Amino acid sequence: MPAPDLEELEADVAHAIATGDTSRLRIVGHGEISLVLGWPPEKPAIVCKRLPPFPDVAGFQSYRDVVLRYVDALRRGGVHVVDTEVHHLVRHDRHVVGFHVQPLLSPDALGTEVLRRAQSAGEHPLLDAVVATVVGATTDRVGVDAQLSNWMWLDGVPWQVDLTTPFLLDDHRRLGFDLAPFLASLPAPARPVVRREMTKLVLRWTTPRGALLDLAANLFKEELTDWLDPALRAVNARVSPPITGAEARRVHVADRRLWPLLFRLEHLNRWWQRRVRRQPFDFLLPERTTYEEHERAGR
Repeated sequence: MPAPDLEELEADVAHAIATGDTSRLRIVGHGEISLVLGWPPEKPAIVCKRLPPFPDVAGFQSYRDVVLRYVDALRRGGVHVVDTEVHHLVRHDRHVVGFHVQPLLSPDALGTEVLRRAQSAGEHPLLDAVVATVVGATTDRVGVDAQLSNWMWLDGVPWQVDLTTPFLLDDHRRLGFDLAPFLASLPAPARPVVRREMTKLVLRWTTPRGALLDLAANLFKEELTDWLDPALRAVNARVSPPITGAEARRVHVADRRLWPLLFRLEHLNRWWQRRVRRQPFDFLLPERTTYEEHERAGR
């Protein structure tokens, strides 16, 4: 897998952050709080997910070690993980910026797009395969992100693609990495509250039922509710007590409040840092949440 020119890529990111002009970037996707960048921009062969700046190399290396241990744990649990390298750049200000680097894969292979193209919302091997994989890999120390938008369906096999948040817990069932760099985009008063909420979410994903409840809930966001009943049949064949459509909808409603709220808080903090404190805001934010994008597309 080719390595990106991190100096050039980070210079393009810095230009976009400073000016709002993203024309030098090839944006190939985004989640709720981060962007996926194609490299090289003119003809991407890999994708790069930029991490928040770390204060020093030691902090980045600690995070990187957790990611690599998490990948090993997933693979030992039977998960096919897309090849992932974690690179870093020490900037002139001594802060360290990391990037998850993966091969560029067709967006048509995303689990959500596979279902979107399917002729009818009947049974689909993707659902059974993802559910079985999640149940087989999840432990009280290892969580799995079961959202179908984080799986690639390649030759009849699901591959996990999103590893930026390693759901790996320590002996005390606490997150194995420091959340502080990831929370720095938020206003300082909100960070302790968000830290508690993120910890709760990760704990939810360290049980098969909790992870698969998240899979079902995200079908609402993806405008794939025709697939809810088939998904629940696949899930409830392996977890107990059964997950209901009403329970999945309640989780979706809660998430629909949480993630757009965090998105607004980030944008508020960017305005506060730049306009009031006259300080740089070192995060490249999406223009809108995935919730908003799917709702626009569904109109």
